[in-house]
Amino acid sequence: MSRFASWIILTAVGAVLGVVFSANIWANPPVMKTLSAHVLQVAEDGSSLTADFRHPATGKVYRLIFYMDSESGLSGIKSLRNLRTGQVVSIDYVDGPAGKKIVRRIAKVKLSGPPPGLEKFNGL
Repeated sequence: MSRFASWIILTAVGAVLGVVFSANIWANPPVMKTLSAHVLQVAEDGSSLTADFRHPATGKVYRLIFYMDSESGLSGIKSLRNLRTGQVVSIDYVDGPAGKKIVRRIAKVKLSGPPPGLEKFNGL
């Protein structure tokens, strides 16, 4: 095979591989992220949730909007509309198109308090 023919073949193979890799045919799946946040508002149709997330390192509060889709799941709640302002939720999400945060799982966090009967305890 001549050098010219080899060059043409390598150029064609390189062009095909360039298109394949730039098209993200073998793209990595989105990274799942998890956080806990305070519910601010749930959309009337139950399609989204607005929540405040306090960054543990900086203390800065971020207002985030999470969107539901066909792959979103609820854990321990029947509907997103059952959530109330101020409740703490744990959210597993992925970053979707245009930077939207897409819920994969959401659960209400049960905040623990003193065990029953502790208010009557007077010490040892």
